[in-house]
Amino acid sequence: MTSRGTSSGRDSLLTAAGRVLRERGVQGLRVREVAAAAGMSPAAVIYHYKTTNDLLFAVHEAAVGEYTKLRTAAARAEKASPTARLLACFKVGVPPYTDSALIELLYEMHGLTRRSPRHAILLTDLWHTELALYEEIVADGISQRVFDPDDPAAAARALLALEDGLVLHSVSDNEFMTSSLVLTTFANVAAQLLKCPALSLRSR
Repeated sequence: MTSRGTSSGRDSLLTAAGRVLRERGVQGLRVREVAAAAGMSPAAVIYHYKTTNDLLFAVHEAAVGEYTKLRTAAARAEKASPTARLLACFKVGVPPYTDSALIELLYEMHGLTRRSPRHAILLTDLWHTELALYEEIVADGISQRVFDPDDPAAAARALLALEDGLVLHSVSDNEFMTSSLVLTTFANVAAQLLKCPALSLRSR
């Protein structure tokens, strides 16, 4: 068993809790099952996280951190055009172009925001981070005369809202909203908002 108090022990525990959450949902989380998945005793789980709520928040926080890291890297890829960066940033949130398990876990955890202020703050912070990345890409596109939106700030907010809605349907098993249609819809709306025909994709 991993020594108590080590970061590797906590990492293993969070990974195991994430698996249990994806399989059983928040309501199905049980300390004993998380412990078994992590190869620990229930007492070791409680040592790291005194309550189930503490464990849930730690899982949510870790998932948001990982997602933010991947998204920021895509949005700020060196030598990539604004159009390529925009689509790469978007695809970080769309299975199967990205880590499906991470996206499914995020949406599972986001449901806690309706009942928990600290989860709500975490989600709000994520929204601001994502919006800032879209604003950065739009501003870069404008400076390079690739984008020409009527209202850059409104365009960035609209793109983020569009993404959230499309991906929600995708991860909720909407049979019509396939990953390719999600990408095509986003790209074509972005082409109109940013007045950039190069973003347009044919429906698949």
